[in-house]
Amino acid sequence: MPEFFAQPEKQLIAYVLDSLSQNNTLVKNIKAYTLAALYNAPTTISQYYASLVSHDLAQDAAGI
Repeated sequence: MPEFFAQPEKQLIAYVLDSLSQNNTLVKNIKAYTLAALYNAPTTISQYYASLVSHDLAQDAAGI
């Protein structure tokens, strides 16, 4: 078993669940999709939150 799956971090699980809830496309193999999302979470989480912050800062600058 890969070391990543031995003790998953709560933050990564929350990130994956949030990403899955925002997905609006049809997933045919949910097990494989979820496994891939968990496997890739450590590398994609930082970009996800960076884009959220950039979006919020842009809205604040525009006065929205």
